[in-house]
Amino acid sequence: MSKRRSRRTPPRPTVALDFGGVLSAGHDPVPDIRELLGGEPEVLAEALWAQRPAYDAGTVTAAEYWGAVAAAVGVDQLSETEVDELQEADNRYFLRLDPAARALIHDLARHRVRLVLLSNASVAFGEAVRRADWFEAFSFAVISGEEQILKPDAEIYEILLSALAHETGGVSIPSAVLFFDDREDNVAAARALGIDAHLWPRNGEPSEGAEHGADIARRVLAERGVDLV
Repeated sequence: MSKRRSRRTPPRPTVALDFGGVLSAGHDPVPDIRELLGGEPEVLAEALWAQRPAYDAGTVTAAEYWGAVAAAVGVDQLSETEVDELQEADNRYFLRLDPAARALIHDLARHRVRLVLLSNASVAFGEAVRRADWFEAFSFAVISGEEQILKPDAEIYEILLSALAHETGGVSIPSAVLFFDDREDNVAAARALGIDAHLWPRNGEPSEGAEHGADIARRVLAERGVDLV
């Protein structure tokens, strides 16, 4: 058989998307959380983000995380109901999708492009994501809190590739995965494993002249032979 006849068609890309800063419309839940806890915005923001990596890594519970955030603004104790209310407020904030990102999800689903989610997020948020109406467009989600490993650790990308290979019953092809994330270190770590990764400028933080991440994704997909027109 000639080399021409034996040449294989490149695999159709899988699109892996981060959540916060990529799908979410904004990246500052502090005003929503402050409505429940009060306190100085700067102090609340510092506590919320300082404690977040451990929460997203699944090494602390929701009660421990929100308890530490509350303590930073002078709230000594939270009831189980108050913990639930704080988590729900956080979920509601982040589950508000960016309109251009939502349109991209719709078009990817319409063109039968396999979609997966790869996010640094808590177990509680992962559960909320899977209940969202738009999640039906996704094959599955890899959530850091559930895996107890955070991006940019190589292990979480390997978990993603293994799950994709299991779905297809074959071997993983990192170069066939198009990954979009709003953090440079996460993009670099994915590229180190051969994943076709690209930076998505963070939603909710306008930068003069910056291309929207959804437009970048559409352009990259078209270059890879997936035209979403």
